[in-house]
Amino acid sequence: MPASSPIGRREVGARLGPLGLASLLSSHTLPPARAGADLVLPPIGLGTCCDDAPTALHLVSLGLQAGYRLIDTAGHYDSEPAVGAAIDKAVEHGILRDKGEVTVCTKIWFTEMGYDKTIAAARRSLENLRSDQIDLLLVHFPGSPDSVQDPKRNRELRASTWRALETLRDDGLVRSIGVSNWSRRHLRETLATCRIHPSVMQTEVHPRHQQEELREDCRAAGIKVMAHCPLAHGSPLLLGDPTLMRIANNYGKSPAQIALRWSLQKGVIPLPHGSSKTRITENLGALSFELSASSMASIDGLEVGDRAAFNPSLIA
Repeated sequence: MPASSPIGRREVGARLGPLGLASLLSSHTLPPARAGADLVLPPIGLGTCCDDAPTALHLVSLGLQAGYRLIDTAGHYDSEPAVGAAIDKAVEHGILRDKGEVTVCTKIWFTEMGYDKTIAAARRSLENLRSDQIDLLLVHFPGSPDSVQDPKRNRELRASTWRALETLRDDGLVRSIGVSNWSRRHLRETLATCRIHPSVMQTEVHPRHQQEELREDCRAAGIKVMAHCPLAHGSPLLLGDPTLMRIANNYGKSPAQIALRWSLQKGVIPLPHGSSKTRITENLGALSFELSASSMASIDGLEVGDRAAFNPSLIA
């Protein structure tokens, strides 16, 4: 498969209710998100980190009913097989016309890094997702946290793991490949040695940790940024921030919707987790309005470098 092979556009408008993704997109100006020249992704996705399998099946089913057409999971998550089951269930019940309407992103855990292990892990993910092709496969971390003092080993793991992803892409088992939690240093290293460039970088981005330099590196390389922890794991330091609350009150929206809309207007695909039907639907509502330039500037001022998740720069 050539390096420019596309994921292709997803049909996102079928069988959705009034709060579905299609109606929200048609009511506002936000276009589908692009990664490089070919990869077209929905502008917002549903995260499934830390959910057990029954919970994930329930929440992903609710998300598909609400209109999400991008689902994020990982080989390390209990949610991965539940994502496959929820998509099949949605097709069976007529929520989806076919499985191709949904883009699924999954990841290779650091214990599965290395060429042969990565190939085997990807095949397990295919089985879990009940699919013959993974839409988007990322390397979850740039190495093992217990190898912090072994930079040579981690460099070798990153290189061999990326070669495996390139092989999976060539063989048609994966449509597009990318990285997750890479620092600027890790990204420079991969870009200098890879045959196929990453199409996506998934990393922590929210108003308190904006990663402007990393996002600019990705923009320059044609890499689309996805945000895990776009709400900082629900931290009151973010969602209770007086500036965010004031802006939310002005727009008649929730602080979470304001934070997600900020990500969207920064060109970042947020992947919020929703713990209930109300939260899942509320998060999707970030598509239905636009923040002014002055509101965006006020939110830009919340940057303090405050991480809610592990700092991958600690990985050698």
